[in-house]
Amino acid sequence: MTEYPMDFLFESDLILFGVIALLVLVLLIKGIKVVPEGRAKIVERLGRRNKTMFPGINVIIPFVDKVKNITEPVTTKVRGRDISLIDAGSIILAEQRMDPEAQLLLAKDNSQINVDPVVYFRVTEPARLVYDVQDFAESFETLIETTLRQEVGKYDGDTIVTSRDTLGNSLKQGLLEASKSWGIEIRRVEIEDISFDAEVTRSLSDARTEELKRRAELVAKKAEAEQLTLAAEAQRKASILEAEGEAEAMRLRAQGDFDAKKLEAEAKFLLQSREQEGIAQGYAAIALSLKENPEAIVALEGLKAQAKIAESIGQSQNALIVPSETAGLFGAMASLAKGYETIKRTSSTGADKKSE
Repeated sequence: MTEYPMDFLFESDLILFGVIALLVLVLLIKGIKVVPEGRAKIVERLGRRNKTMFPGINVIIPFVDKVKNITEPVTTKVRGRDISLIDAGSIILAEQRMDPEAQLLLAKDNSQINVDPVVYFRVTEPARLVYDVQDFAESFETLIETTLRQEVGKYDGDTIVTSRDTLGNSLKQGLLEASKSWGIEIRRVEIEDISFDAEVTRSLSDARTEELKRRAELVAKKAEAEQLTLAAEAQRKASILEAEGEAEAMRLRAQGDFDAKKLEAEAKFLLQSREQEGIAQGYAAIALSLKENPEAIVALEGLKAQAKIAESIGQSQNALIVPSETAGLFGAMASLAKGYETIKRTSSTGADKKSE
């Protein structure tokens, strides 16, 4: 049995540990992959697709797994230019667009319409995009054209111009179903332009011009009619206000006349009442006097007779004024004195009764 020195064994262990450490380091370098943001890489295992590495740290099996360096042309089209979806062997995950040229399509009424669509999409499964689609740009453009032709055929020339949003939504739904197997997601679809050929465009422009003229005339006539209506309404309101003012003035004048006549009638009534009251009080006084002194009736009748005689003499043209010493005048004066005494006694008697 061969014996090895201890130094030799120690050196062998160090070499073994160094080889193991180097192998682990190589495995770490080969097995850990870092994918930058916005990119994705495809991993093949023994020549077949295995998985997709997305941004961040990813682990593979060295010497078994291999990161594919994508060299196949995967592009999109923007206004006739090819835009690559590959960057340094990685798939670009940022949103892209497919913007083909405008297409001349037939509407439902056989009118020719130029439609210019643009489709925004994003890669979600890079392996499908690389392995399952041959010439992605051409295939996608053909899919857009076919789907758009089907959707445009559902409209006529009069309604498709005002159905841009509806047409875009319909095109998006059609592309969603067909593009799932390609590993892309349709984000939105927009119709940038819808137009007719030159002759139809000119006809539509002329028709639109005539329509705008008619609308302008209608607006002018409507404004004129509204102006006349406002003027008539203002005149009517002015007439109503004037008539109401006149009616109010007449009512106030009538009320004033009525109040004036009412006051005048009340004044006359009060005057007559006072007169009647005075007469009634005089009659009451005479009645009381006659009741207490019947001889006053004779004196009163004598006064009436003397008044009638004096009135007759005054109206006669042959009247002769009699001197004051005549008996008739003395009789009248005596009667007056007697009546005065009678009234005086009556007043004194009434005062005495009240004091009692």
